[in-house]
Amino acid sequence: MKKLVLIFIFLVCCSSTTSSEITTAPIMELTYQNLDGEFISENLTNKNTIIVFWADYWGTCRQELPVLEANIDKLIEEYDVLALAHSDLISTNSWVKNNLNGILKIGLSTKEIRDKYKVIGQPLTIILDQNGEVVYREYGYIPVNGF
Repeated sequence: MKKLVLIFIFLVCCSSTTSSEITTAPIMELTYQNLDGEFISENLTNKNTIIVFWADYWGTCRQELPVLEANIDKLIEEYDVLALAHSDLISTNSWVKNNLNGILKIGLSTKEIRDKYKVIGQPLTIILDQNGEVVYREYGYIPVNGF
């Protein structure tokens, strides 16, 4: 009988939140510099989030960012996807303009973001869960098909 009462209490408490509240609430805010040089705060959704730290001067990154962008349609069904560069604004803009199609969300990382996620090199791919916790971390090759 105690189990039934606990289950009933659990169901009543959980049912007080509607599914629309759960699916639309942003999970965290991430502030970075966009390619126009402005700092913006991005409200990430209730999806897990892929953040790729990269640099336009690093060969592996230059090869893999177009692959990531080519697979973005598959990824955005399940993830928020953001590529944050370690390069300067001018060289990053130039490389993006000459090598990508503008589909992938690109920005510049900040010291705060690099410190928070302990970024010491690139390319680095991390996946954040819906609570903003790192659940996956991989240096080197971006495993686009392995998420």
